[in-house]
Amino acid sequence: MKISIVIPVYNVEIFLPKCLDSVCAQGEIVAEILLVNDGSTDNSLQICKKYAEKDARIKIIDQENHGLSNAVRVGVRAASCEYIGFVDSDDYIEKNMYEKMANAVSESGAGLAICDYDYVDETGNRLSIVDLGIPDSCVITKENGAFPYPVFPSLKKGTPGTYISASRCNKLIKRDMLVNSFSFEDKGVSMGEDAALIVPIMMQCDKMVYVSEVLYHYVQRNSSIVHRYKSSYLEDWRKIVENIKQATSCYKIEDFSICALGWLFSNCLFKIRSCESMSKKQKKAEIKKIAQDEEVISYLKSIKVKLKFKYAVYLLLLRWRFCGILSLL
Repeated sequence: MKISIVIPVYNVEIFLPKCLDSVCAQGEIVAEILLVNDGSTDNSLQICKKYAEKDARIKIIDQENHGLSNAVRVGVRAASCEYIGFVDSDDYIEKNMYEKMANAVSESGAGLAICDYDYVDETGNRLSIVDLGIPDSCVITKENGAFPYPVFPSLKKGTPGTYISASRCNKLIKRDMLVNSFSFEDKGVSMGEDAALIVPIMMQCDKMVYVSEVLYHYVQRNSSIVHRYKSSYLEDWRKIVENIKQATSCYKIEDFSICALGWLFSNCLFKIRSCESMSKKQKKAEIKKIAQDEEVISYLKSIKVKLKFKYAVYLLLLRWRFCGILSLL
């Protein structure tokens, strides 16, 4: 087995060397490293060229800025190996990450491998470890049309609070699964792009393998997109839901409205709540847009199962359009 690593690059000159050092430290299992420079205006491209001089596996794709979603797909199309790994250019990985994931894939015959990850600050201090809710390394197969561990956030009462992350970066994926999935079409999603791409792929596959080791490190930057909110995120949510709904032809979901509203929390409501740059007035205005959205209203009216208490309260307030109260929560 040989692996291609796709790294979208955009204005990360401070973090890029550590990222590339960790990727270049991977063994021979990694045959090529594709750096997609997406119109960087700092010294990122120069750093890419410097590393390409030292490591023959590095190939640079230099393009005008088209956004992360496009850069990811450009890298996948250019990849020549059977399996694809992804690393964001401000993150870093353990030196044996892909060797361990490749071994897990080879032993299990799975088309997709998952590992644990953590969040670290800009100096490398650990902030938290993400609990996927899976006890030990194992092969995960579908049972009655669904995996025994959630692949999307659930608001249903009695379900685990954890779920298998939609992130592409803690996964090793067979290239054919990526390019042959309907979700590989670029819909220009800027928030939740991984959910639009990866969740349908997980739903379409029959077997995944889990490696219970922290092999990927997400660097939390104050300037990161995850700390902002834009009105366009509601439209991104709509595209995510459209892709996941299409994937339900091969994956059993008891109540799709719960799945859709779970992503509404993830993509919009939690982002608004945690956005420190927004005033209470601005938060109220954005929540009002969501509460008045016809598709949101439709899902709110079609819930058929009991919800966890905190979500039930939040969604009732949203349905009743108590946006001022919601902006304070």
